[in-house]
Amino acid sequence: MRPRASGLYSALLETMRGIMSSFFYICIVCIAICIGVLDADVLVSVSGLEKSTVILPCKLRVASETPYIRWSTEKDVFERSGKESFQGEGYEGRVDVPEDQLLKGDCSLKLKNLTLADMGVYKSYQAVRRFKRSALVQEKWELLNSVELSVNEKKTAEKTFHEILVPTDDAGMNWPHSLVLVLSLLSCFLFY
Repeated sequence: MRPRASGLYSALLETMRGIMSSFFYICIVCIAICIGVLDADVLVSVSGLEKSTVILPCKLRVASETPYIRWSTEKDVFERSGKESFQGEGYEGRVDVPEDQLLKGDCSLKLKNLTLADMGVYKSYQAVRRFKRSALVQEKWELLNSVELSVNEKKTAEKTFHEILVPTDDAGMNWPHSLVLVLSLLSCFLFY
C-alpha cells in the first residue's frame, strides 16, 4: 500500500506543478496584455535632416466617409476634412495628409523642407461625432497619436575621422518597451 500512496502523491504533486506553472504563464500573459493596453499612448519618435521630408505616422481609429483630421503642436499645423484643407502659419506648402490616403484610414502627416524650428511633439486628432436619434449630440476631438520630431542639422562636408570615432555627450539611452521589461522580470522570477 505504501508504494501506491507515494505514487499517487507524486502524481498529485506533478499535476499541481503543472497547474501552477500554467497559472503563472496565464498571469504573465494577462499582465502583458494589461501593460500593452495601458501603454497604448506611446510617444513615437521620428527624426530627419534639415531640408528633408518626414512622415509622421497616424492611423484613424473610427471609420468615416469624410474623416476630419487635425495635426497640431502648440499651434495648429494642418487640418483636412474631405477636399478642404488648412495649413498652419509657417507650414504653408510644406504639410499634407493626402485625401486618398485619409480615406483609406492613413492620416500620416507629410512634412517637407524641415527646419530646426519644426522640432517638437506633434499630436493628431480625429473629430468624432456622436448622434442620438438622427441628431448630432456632440462632436469632440479624440487623440490618435503623438509623435516627437527631432531635426538634425545637415552638414555639407563629410564627417572627418575624428567626428566618427569620438563620442559626444548628447548620447541617450533607449529603454526597452515596458512590456518587454516586465515580461523579462517575470521570467526571471518564474525560473529562479
